[in-house]
Amino acid sequence: MPHSLHSLSLLPTRSMDASETSSDSPGTLSDCRNERAPLQPRKPIPRKGHTKSRRGCYNCKRRRIKCNERHPECNHCIKAGLQCDYPANIIQSLQRRPTSPPSPQQIVRLQSTPGAFTMADMRLFHHFLITAYPHLPVGADKIWITVIPSFAHNYEYLIHSILALAASHLDAVSTASVAQEAISHRILAVKSLNDALSIPPKSRSECDARMAAALALAFQSSHLEDGLFEFLTMVRGCNLIAGDDLVNGDSAFHVGGFSSVSSAFREDGHLATMRSRVGTTQFATVNREDLDSAAISLSAIELLNMTDWEHTFWDTLVQTIDSAYDRPVEAYTTFVMLYNIPSRWTHDEFQSFIDPNNSVAQILLAHFIAVQAILTPILILERVGFQGIDAPTAVLGWIEGIYKNVPPRLRHYVEFCRQVSRYPFMRFMGQRQIEYYEPAAIS
Repeated sequence: MPHSLHSLSLLPTRSMDASETSSDSPGTLSDCRNERAPLQPRKPIPRKGHTKSRRGCYNCKRRRIKCNERHPECNHCIKAGLQCDYPANIIQSLQRRPTSPPSPQQIVRLQSTPGAFTMADMRLFHHFLITAYPHLPVGADKIWITVIPSFAHNYEYLIHSILALAASHLDAVSTASVAQEAISHRILAVKSLNDALSIPPKSRSECDARMAAALALAFQSSHLEDGLFEFLTMVRGCNLIAGDDLVNGDSAFHVGGFSSVSSAFREDGHLATMRSRVGTTQFATVNREDLDSAAISLSAIELLNMTDWEHTFWDTLVQTIDSAYDRPVEAYTTFVMLYNIPSRWTHDEFQSFIDPNNSVAQILLAHFIAVQAILTPILILERVGFQGIDAPTAVLGWIEGIYKNVPPRLRHYVEFCRQVSRYPFMRFMGQRQIEYYEPAAIS
């Protein structure tokens, strides 16, 4: 079985209030003409539609301005004299690797120790070790709290990825207000990781560092309101990194009986553990009404004009729902394939899939998010024994963004997904309560 990244089944966020949504069509100016109109009436100014930049560069996201998405550098970065970096660069870097060996200068730059960090950074690092590290691979907490930190300082992209995830997690579970730090560290992490990916890895530990950084950035993407496309990009990056031959052998992750990141996601690792958990519990039961609604909605979107690779994604969603009625083990196995399928597409196919203007793909992604939410009774078993703290994410909120983005004539295809995004939070979790973490004050 090829290397694969399995479910990043991040917890759904709380339901959205109806007041937070928009109408199906943009507002129009009222007709104010009457019999006493002036001789030279002013022409009404038509309302300009707002299109949110969902694939803008990191600097524009941090500055909260609309990016014109010009490549290789957007206009705002050119004017400000900033280094312009885009989320998709991580994939492009993996596919642009030179065949010639790296120069000594490149190796020195890659292995250079990151600069000094502040006390605030140390606070974030501590938060990562105690509560914010990823729950994947299953049962591998020790990897994240002992092994990864032991060499993180050797890789700039890894330490900044850790701090980025910690800041987003801390911002989600407390009143620390460190969202700005989260974006700042993310920008540095992605830029450094892109630089590293431009040359082949020199060791297994370097592969582990790249995988750990990409995983941390993928988990952090789940906390970003407009993080869907970055999340998909990072997940694909994880799969491509896992394809490196150097990752196949023993690695820094092979500690205390744990296999490496990539092998932990193989048939004899992650899947074997999850199949055992799902198959031996009586609580992996999904709401049948939700499954019925999902089946009906998926049947309706089959009428859309899908490409062959989009139809493969749709078919896997259908198989997942069909299995979830009474075959939870099979449902889990099929669902995690949805995370791996895009990694087998060509670069152009993947870019088309994450293109906000591709309405068919947008509708498929909305169903992917909704299906993940209703499968929570199964996916929550990934967290058995996890010692970190689960934090609310922005994942379900991405559905509302998709709904607003697709043309009005197609929005009825997203209604089921939109309904799921508004379910009460505890509908997915049963009696499980979310814990909130209040950080101790630092004198």
